Amino acid sequence: MNDLFNQNLNRWLREVADGCHEIAVNPAYDMDVDFYAFQSKVSYQPELMIIGSNPGGNEKYSEMNRKRGRERRGADDLGVCDCNQFLANDGWGSMRSLCDLFSGAVLRPVFEEAVVTNVVYFNTGTFRELQQRMNRGGREALRFCVGKTMELIRDIVRPRHVLLMGNPARDHLTTYFDKPLQPLLVTPVEGWNLIRETTIDGIPTYCIHHPALNRKFNTGEDQELKRKMFETIFS
Repeated sequence: MNDLFNQNLNRWLREVADGCHEIAVNPAYDMDVDFYAFQSKVSYQPELMIIGSNPGGNEKYSEMNRKRGRERRGADDLGVCDCNQFLANDGWGSMRSLCDLFSGAVLRPVFEEAVVTNVVYFNTGTFRELQQRMNRGGREALRFCVGKTMELIRDIVRPRHVLLMGNPARDHLTTYFDKPLQPLLVTPVEGWNLIRETTIDGIPTYCIHHPALNRKFNTGEDQELKRKMFETIFS
């Protein structure tokens, strides 16, 4: 299985590097935006795969290539590394609440071994900036990346659980949900959703508010309620 997994992953990495490169250098798309796919190691059937919106940043692809002295990003330069980059970089500040959520004896090992990616691989300061390009290359970038993310989930990584962070990740994968989202955990007073659940190709899938936004849902009692629920799920 390891050999087959590595073959499939390496093929996927080559296809993503080639596809994103072609989008970024196509003058008709106006998408001179850097890209990468992962913020973690990539393994077969991890307990958890975490999917966000897209990487933050505002580097131009052409400028990043010049700075690094390369012609283009290759399959070996898509962010695959030996550890969870949220933990290695203290959550990059804005994502500390995610590290806090997956703390403790039950959840931290799951988080350390999680595969971390995004539904779109192109870097922008906010997802809205990508959406503003939808009449140009953004539409093609979205179509390509969503398709490759689904291939990663369904055919290559096959995680035991999927966590979708924020509206863009949820919205752009909704068409692949096996069934409508259902509330799993709500706030005790207002009844607002904290965690919703569905499945993707039979894989339990959970949707939460983006950890870098919506401070109310990512601190205090709401954060503790989510942690306890995920401890139950991963115990």
